[in-house]
Amino acid sequence: MIAFLLFLSAISGIYPPPSDTTRFLLVPLDHHIKNARKIEISYTLMHPYNKQKETILLIEDPLDKYFQKSIDLQPLADEFNIVHIKGRNEADAILEIINTSGGINWGKAYQLLNMDQQVRDIEWVRRDLPGDPSVHLVGFSGAAAYLHHYLGLFPENVRTLISFNPLLFDLQKNLGFSNPSQCLETIPLENTHYLDFLWYNNFGGLCNESTTTKDIELVYSSYLKWEFLLPIIKKTNSIDLALKVRFFEHSYGLAYNSTSNLPISKIGKWMKQESQEIWKEFEHLQFSVYGMDYDRWLDFNGKTLIVGAVHDKLLSRFCYDVLAEFYLNPTLLLIRDGHSFGKLAGSMLHNNLIRSFINNDIKEKVTVYQLLQDKGLLFNTKDRVRY
Repeated sequence: MIAFLLFLSAISGIYPPPSDTTRFLLVPLDHHIKNARKIEISYTLMHPYNKQKETILLIEDPLDKYFQKSIDLQPLADEFNIVHIKGRNEADAILEIINTSGGINWGKAYQLLNMDQQVRDIEWVRRDLPGDPSVHLVGFSGAAAYLHHYLGLFPENVRTLISFNPLLFDLQKNLGFSNPSQCLETIPLENTHYLDFLWYNNFGGLCNESTTTKDIELVYSSYLKWEFLLPIIKKTNSIDLALKVRFFEHSYGLAYNSTSNLPISKIGKWMKQESQEIWKEFEHLQFSVYGMDYDRWLDFNGKTLIVGAVHDKLLSRFCYDVLAEFYLNPTLLLIRDGHSFGKLAGSMLHNNLIRSFINNDIKEKVTVYQLLQDKGLLFNTKDRVRY
């Protein structure tokens, strides 16, 4: 039963329902080159677009997609336009350009698949929608990080941002927050299996002063028992270029130019190893790497909801406290859950939370908060001294 609660409940991601409305759009191959050639990307709608409805934008992330299987926005589809941006990660033209010389040009791979290119695609999709609407951004993990970057570039086009566990490793590094999974690095899991384990882990008593070896063994054995039921990263014969670029960006955020004396985490080392081809090219050419411009967020006058998991083992939960300080009108909601937000997904309250925040429905907000409290998911301010 404990194993079931810890891992089988760990349903991850924010994933739109199946769509029968797919649109194709030409966007610049490189947004930083004037009159660049165009490539085709796609986005999907749950229903035909209705200009009378508010619009929610989602974007696919190369890492998150391996885990996003169960949270969907179906209950919101009748009330909002839900736009899911597939993006450029599988665009044939990009793959051809990267492979033109008989081998993979890893510098070119980063140039065309980096975070900045991805979020500028979002703006082209938004402008392609009828009525040039201001939009609501909803994202989880790496996709949420994309949306924070988009907000810094185009704050005038966003009404609200709802960000679940944004994976901003550079924030953890630059503020010197300790690795939240330090006590777990001795368990005999490596590579993708270790990432899967951290992604789904939502146990609340780990990596603090009271953690025992027995606690770690219990959680580890629980994971091994139930992992076959969970969506995970699977090895394939093909190279996922976009995933390697994302691993480079994440490991760069954790490792490069660190002013902290804290050692890079086990997961950071692995992501750097997985993207070693891009790292070698970077060390040779020293090309520019795009990062977050946190000060730009102060230009955003809309509402921001940051939902952070206090038992996150990928990113220090204190990052979420600090992140809220970069916005003029923030709401910070801390949930007793892990990175995958399995417990929150199991409660089925995420849609109510999103709806209440977009509509600024005070009554529904109070109801959602009370239900989260009743289910033991709400992390109260008074709990912080005991955490």
